[in-house]
Amino acid sequence: MTRKTWLFHETRLAVVLTLLVPAVAMAGEGTNSTHGPVWWLIGLFTFQGLLIWLFTRRRYLVMKDGEFKPAFQELQQFSIFLLAGAVVAQLWIHGEPDAYHATMGDVLWTVPWIHVELTLHFLANEVLMTFFFGIAAKELTEATLQRDGPLRGIRGFLPMMACLGGVVGPALVYRMICTRELAGAWAVPCATDIAFAWLGARAIWGPKHPAVTFLLALAVADDFIGMGIIAVFYPQRDFNFVGLLLIAFGMALAFACNRAGRRIALLGIWQAFIVPGAICWLGLHLAGLHAALALVFVVPFIPMHDHDDGLFASGDDDRPDALNRFEHAHKPFVDVGLFYFGLANAGVAWWGTGAWDQNSTAVFLGLGLGKTLGITAMTVLGFLLLKLTRGTASLPTNAETGERLAWRDVPLIGLLGAMGFTVALFVAEAAGGQASLKLGALASFIYLGLAVALGKTLRHSP
Repeated sequence: MTRKTWLFHETRLAVVLTLLVPAVAMAGEGTNSTHGPVWWLIGLFTFQGLLIWLFTRRRYLVMKDGEFKPAFQELQQFSIFLLAGAVVAQLWIHGEPDAYHATMGDVLWTVPWIHVELTLHFLANEVLMTFFFGIAAKELTEATLQRDGPLRGIRGFLPMMACLGGVVGPALVYRMICTRELAGAWAVPCATDIAFAWLGARAIWGPKHPAVTFLLALAVADDFIGMGIIAVFYPQRDFNFVGLLLIAFGMALAFACNRAGRRIALLGIWQAFIVPGAICWLGLHLAGLHAALALVFVVPFIPMHDHDDGLFASGDDDRPDALNRFEHAHKPFVDVGLFYFGLANAGVAWWGTGAWDQNSTAVFLGLGLGKTLGITAMTVLGFLLLKLTRGTASLPTNAETGERLAWRDVPLIGLLGAMGFTVALFVAEAAGGQASLKLGALASFIYLGLAVALGKTLRHSP
């Protein structure tokens, strides 16, 4: 046995064992009938996560393109940590629901002057997700401002039209099906999970097909619109005008950091924007808005490079701009931390509870039918508008490979966009956290498998 083969089997065994320990702990927890918070279990999950990180960073687990690659990158790309958190939450809520809710809602610390009770749920949704949306804002900033950005100028017209269809279509389908009591939660099916949609697109078309770029562009724009919807339609607390003043001050400070950085050549220092980000977070919290959107107001001011390798690219740590260094510094933390987001938000009992109801169906069909029909219809409309106004129009083409987006690819893009999951869960929590809404969001995982199966079939057909 060669050394590489030995390392492969050794590390695979280590990762499997570290994943089995929490599963065994969950099984044991289910027999103890505890009703209070179970912090030792959270500590065990954290220890296991650190152990997996250690093995996958220092050993080689997966073979890709004929070479062994660091497994941590693959775990990031396939959102394994998020999935693991959702699976553990499902096991826990069906085994010991009282212990689950007690642990998620247990107050660790109270900050009286800003009326904050720190719980695991609060840390996952309003602290960790701040960095998640910060990275999403980074991608949108580059897509719209860089010279070769897919959303810049006329290149962004079709993806933005598709994005508009991906918001309006699901909202209309949801409102036609939902109950009157939860009609205000129409934004839940408007979300798109960028990571899982990207994985499905790569499985169907490969990494360089224009359909992948088109999907990522509309998904990033979709989530940005979702952030605005959360801020406007789903306030979390009573409004306070002082909070808006703090947001304005934080943005002004970020602008000042940007100008100063350009003058004194500190383009790689993203740490200068920590203080403006913290001020915007506090301002949003005091204003009654969702504090997780804080970095959306700061990231556009971080100096950036003229070109970016794109979403999910490994990138080079020696890039001279602060924006890429900001992403490289925080993305591993966010990807691992999504375990706790899944743990805190996917704990919705459905087996034997009758929790699936009319609103769950509204979210599920809003994502499936609304996204597919809306994205397809608005892409066609956008194409016709370009044809009428400019006299010519064409679907995106990859100049390097010569591959062109075909019309039969567009409904598949819409179906991949129906994978709501992460962001849909977040919006469902912001809209009230009803179990029925979350169940519809969790069930959207079906669309990913359906899209990949249909895509493989169509790609191999004449």
